[in-house]
Amino acid sequence: MFSWAGLLSGSSGSALVSAVGPPCRHIYEGRVLYAGTKKSWLAILLKKCILLFSKTFNLSKNKTITTEAQLREAAKETLDQDEVLRWRWKAFEPKPEREIDALLELTLDQRRLVFEVDFKLTPSSRTVQGLANRLGQRPKLLVAPSLSEVLVQHCRTHGISCLDLNGRQWIRAEGLVVDRRTSEERRFRPAQLAPDPFQPKSSRLVRALLAHRGRRWTQKELRERTGLSPGLVSRLVRHLNNEGLLTQDERTLWLKQPDGLLDQWARVDDWGKRTTLRQYSLLVADLEQIAQSLLQAYRQSERLVFTQWFAANLRHPYTTPPVVSAYVPSFPAEINERKLGARQVTDGGTLWLVVPTDEGVFRETQQVGEFTLACDAQIYLDLLHVGLRGPDQAKALREWEGFGRFAA
Repeated sequence: MFSWAGLLSGSSGSALVSAVGPPCRHIYEGRVLYAGTKKSWLAILLKKCILLFSKTFNLSKNKTITTEAQLREAAKETLDQDEVLRWRWKAFEPKPEREIDALLELTLDQRRLVFEVDFKLTPSSRTVQGLANRLGQRPKLLVAPSLSEVLVQHCRTHGISCLDLNGRQWIRAEGLVVDRRTSEERRFRPAQLAPDPFQPKSSRLVRALLAHRGRRWTQKELRERTGLSPGLVSRLVRHLNNEGLLTQDERTLWLKQPDGLLDQWARVDDWGKRTTLRQYSLLVADLEQIAQSLLQAYRQSERLVFTQWFAANLRHPYTTPPVVSAYVPSFPAEINERKLGARQVTDGGTLWLVVPTDEGVFRETQQVGEFTLACDAQIYLDLLHVGLRGPDQAKALREWEGFGRFAA
């Protein structure tokens, strides 16, 4: 099942509509005749427009797509179920010189649009660029088993329409924009699943790239830096390159879209799942004094990396830090708690100790005075979903001109 949003231009204007939840009914001459709940959708109107229905339906059962023939069949089945957008495959004899796999006609509100279709089992940013460079007057439509949001954004940028078998659709033609998003886990997938670069262990590579944005790497250097296997590094590099986030020549690779990579990581990051947190209450109120006590409690051989508000404030002061947060390999024994003068509490502690699910957070660090900090990208992620004005501090840190420029 999925919900979607659309933009449709009428004869004398256009409207931007985002629909989620209960279906809305009509908008005509800039007046809302029925809108449902406040949270169900958002509309910005210009003169006449039509609001398309938010429609949900069940797609086919889980299926792995291994051939283009399967992709064609599944695409036909999926589009035939659409009761709002009327699709029809046109009789067409593919020829190599045409570079077209099929012609697909969309009928909506008595309008007919014909798209040149390109089927791809594993599309990449190069696929999108190739479609954008292809000559022809008809709009281009990329069809794949599954599309990432990064590839959908590439399609937007290059003016290419796209859809996948899981309900994700970005359709752009003269006077028409449709933006449908899936609301269920994916039912179709390609034969070879791309690696997830944001899983705890795999994220070591992403963290290294973001911590050294301007650096050129060899795969050997990335393996040594991250401790990942040659096979995993190779698969991750290939995936990020296909997504257009990395670029490479014969010997080295480098980060092409740091903001795009960080945005993608932020969308899927789950602080609660990748960390275990303990809060402590101390008699001492001064946060720097708490941090100093923490340094003394942990031996030099033990890893201690500050993050969140305290670390962000040392990098780029914005708000008064409410707590001291630090990554530790394990929680302190009771004797060390007594040294700190710390008492465990369920909430409201001024000291947060965090044990990560993967030790990658200790691999990319920076030094400010005597304090070892997480890299800026990690500090940013750690602030996004924890309250206490964390998102505000995260935004200020990322907008700072020194963000991502390593502190020595």
